[in-house]
Amino acid sequence: MSSQLPYQSDSDTPFAAPGQTPESRADTHPHSSILHRRRVSCALGLMAAFALAGCQTPAVDPAAASTPDEPEPSRPFFDNFEGDAIDTSKWEVATWYEHAGQTGTERTYIEDGMLHLLIVNDSEAGVLSSAIQTWDTFLYGRWEARLKPSNVSGVLNSMYTIDWNGGDGTRQEIDIEFLTYTFGDDSAEVHLAVHAANRDSWNSDVVLDFNPSDDFHVWGFDITPEYIQWFVDDQVLYTYHYDEKPVTVDAPYQLKFNTRSQPGWIRGPAEPDVESIYQIDWIRFTPAAQVAP
Repeated sequence: MSSQLPYQSDSDTPFAAPGQTPESRADTHPHSSILHRRRVSCALGLMAAFALAGCQTPAVDPAAASTPDEPEPSRPFFDNFEGDAIDTSKWEVATWYEHAGQTGTERTYIEDGMLHLLIVNDSEAGVLSSAIQTWDTFLYGRWEARLKPSNVSGVLNSMYTIDWNGGDGTRQEIDIEFLTYTFGDDSAEVHLAVHAANRDSWNSDVVLDFNPSDDFHVWGFDITPEYIQWFVDDQVLYTYHYDEKPVTVDAPYQLKFNTRSQPGWIRGPAEPDVESIYQIDWIRFTPAAQVAP
């Protein structure tokens, strides 16, 4: 079923630098934006006439230029977390304060060929969480991740897109969120949502006939110019058509995974000093032009 719940999206929660509280933070945000700058270079000729003529910008084929309706295609992305360390050319590992928890590199690590995101409600330090996000931005295509959320009640594990851009972005966001308090023996709910700045949010809690923390499954979503479609193991969970809903996703974004534990909606914090681990085996993005029908 769908509803318009008054909870905060991942992009709406106050952020602060390590050691700060949300109330004392500056108006900054740790999400990185990817700035693409094209540089046009030309060599000055040896002859004075060439020097006087100056540097000419190469002509651009109008048919090849990107337009708002035809954005520059995204590149493929894949990581199966081989090796002993996170590839920091692909990923920014969070070290900031977000969602009432302090993130840290020591809780974001690779073990047994998988990415691990750990969260613990430390009896002395409070909630110690983790998050990771791509450096690159993407748009239309298919995201897939083989993952297993935690079975510790009172925790949220997420996979989502966000256009933050230092706080100046559209804040368009597509969510898959696992609320672990809903997990039962053979049942659970997964929370799907779409957000954007200054727009009404949309969300839906989809009832599952299995517990996502029992085993690994492939979760993901297709993002197109007309709709978003969520799925698990190739089974469609929901199709969101832009012409029927409040938000259209049309801006480049980063992909992010995180762990949270808070009172209220998440039913946290979790039990003190109990470690909760979110495991991710691999992550793949296929640009829209390469997605099989």
